Amino acid sequence: MVLFQPHLFSRTRIFASEFAQALDLADQVVLTGIYAAREDNDPLVTSDLIAQRMTTSVSVVDDRFEAAREVARLARPGDLVLTVGAGDVTELGQVILDHLAD
Repeated sequence: MVLFQPHLFSRTRIFASEFAQALDLADQVVLTGIYAAREDNDPLVTSDLIAQRMTTSVSVVDDRFEAAREVARLARPGDLVLTVGAGDVTELGQVILDHLAD
């Protein structure tokens, strides 16, 4: 299972198909909202651009903490969970673990 946080609106727009192709290798994917970093919000570019191109099970949960909770809800014993992205997604590993412990 992968929790993916797209980084930058421009990068998401340009590479949505490539992100989808790579993420399709996972059994399940949860996409967070885009980590804008230095860019202004582009309402025409969302994580749905990636999700629409995917064939695997995918959820789009804009709020990163809600996305982490969704990963914990979907995870099953023996699953490998990856947090992937260039933003603050790495902070969500502990959130997932905390919710799995509940």
